[in-house]
Amino acid sequence: MKILWRRRLIPTKIFFIIIILAILSAFILIERSLRSTIEAVAEAEANWSAVQAINTAVLEKVASNVRYADLVQLEKDINNRIVFMQINMILVNKIKSDAQLHIQQSLKQLERHQFRIPFGQVFGTKLLASHGPAIKLNLMPVGVVNIDVVDSFAEAGINQTRHRIYLQVESKVKVIVPLLSSEIPVKTQIPIADAI
Repeated sequence: MKILWRRRLIPTKIFFIIIILAILSAFILIERSLRSTIEAVAEAEANWSAVQAINTAVLEKVASNVRYADLVQLEKDINNRIVFMQINMILVNKIKSDAQLHIQQSLKQLERHQFRIPFGQVFGTKLLASHGPAIKLNLMPVGVVNIDVVDSFAEAGINQTRHRIYLQVESKVKVIVPLLSSEIPVKTQIPIADAI
């Protein structure tokens, strides 16, 4: 009787071990095939959120108080042609400092928000894009915000030139998704003043 019981128990154990191995193999295959897609969707969402936070911080807190005449001193000749331009570096440094402070505060607030991506969006089909359980996505600012002041000159008509001054902002954001995390660079350019 004991021998018969053991013979039935051994195939049952082997059957359960095979089932568990099959489930684990399927999970590993699905995870590997979907990892790059999940990472790409998460990085796109993180980049969009970080750029939005940076732009909002700069436009609401910094750029609204900046005038071109305060940033650039122009000297003209007797024919009213510009012969000399000088940037007000004290004001530029103050703008960079204010922008950096507000951007870091804005990015810090992203830590509190938990973004959700529908699982169906991972498959890349429009039919399933808004369906399925939500994948939780957390953002964490990494490192320091780097800001440079950049300007450009472009044609604006006959005998006219447009001068634009931008803040070029670079930072890094860490995307944390279940089973993976990655660091993505965030770069954006925000115009703060221009004149013709």
